[in-house]
This record gives sequence, structure tokens and C-alpha cells, in this order.
Amino acid sequence: MEPETPVTIEISPPPDRAVRLLDIPELDASNSLVRKGIGVLREYAPGILRYLSLQRLLGRLPLHRIEVRAGAMTETDVRRALGLWMRRKRDRRLFYVIVEALLMPFTAFVALLPGPNVVFYGLFVLFYFHLKAFFSLSKVKVEELNIAIIRDA
Repeated sequence: MEPETPVTIEISPPPDRAVRLLDIPELDASNSLVRKGIGVLREYAPGILRYLSLQRLLGRLPLHRIEVRAGAMTETDVRRALGLWMRRKRDRRLFYVIVEALLMPFTAFVALLPGPNVVFYGLFVLFYFHLKAFFSLSKVKVEELNIAIIRDA
């Protein structure tokens, strides 16, 4: 497996400790149905692709080198902040997966309409990436992430 591109994350100082992703790799997929869904979304709903890129990144976070802009925070504080952020992301992805799984059967009715079935492909691609992100965030340990802390100069 080839090494992934670096990801840049910014963690604001206390009391906020907000985690913000600055650089996200572009979206692609090996699954043919997902690739087709991405193509349909790229044509009819291009604004959603950055969000899907974030989901893909969360699903493959351990494969990336993570550059963290954290000011004067120690590595322990950085890892603690990232761990809390990842836990919140995991819990939110579980909620999304459940809702999307419940909604997906109803998109069959939309398939009867003429034109591309953007609703099904959009929901399927969201479900796919949310599920992958949830499983990955459930398995990954923040201690195992390849983190490089960038200090403010």
C-alpha cells in the first residue's frame, strides 16, 4: 500500500480546543458502485465532495502522516484533544449510519422517476463513507497515529 499524503490539522488553544482540518486529500474509491456514485455527485451535487473527502479521510486516518499546528501544546495534550475529537466523530458517524440505513429502502421509489437516481447514489455514497469512517474510528488508537507537531515560529 502506497503512503498517503499528509493531512494538516489545527488545534486552537484552550479553552476552545477546536480541531480543524486544513488539508484533505481528494476523494476517490476502488469500489465501482462507489466510483459511479462519486461521478454522479460530482456532476449533480459537487458541493458534497469535500464532505465526502473528510469521511474518507476519517476512514483512513492511520494511513496518513498528520501534521498538527498546535501552538505551545504538548504532545500529550495534542493526542488527548485528537482522541476526544475522534470519539465525537465516531459517535456522530454511528448516528448517521443508522439514519441512512433506515432511509435507503425508501430511495427505491425515487428510482422510478426519470433521470439519474442522485438520491440513491448520494445516500449510498454517504452511507458507505460514514460506515467506513465509523469502523476505522472505532479501531484506531490515537497513540498509533503518525503525528508531527508544528510549532508556531
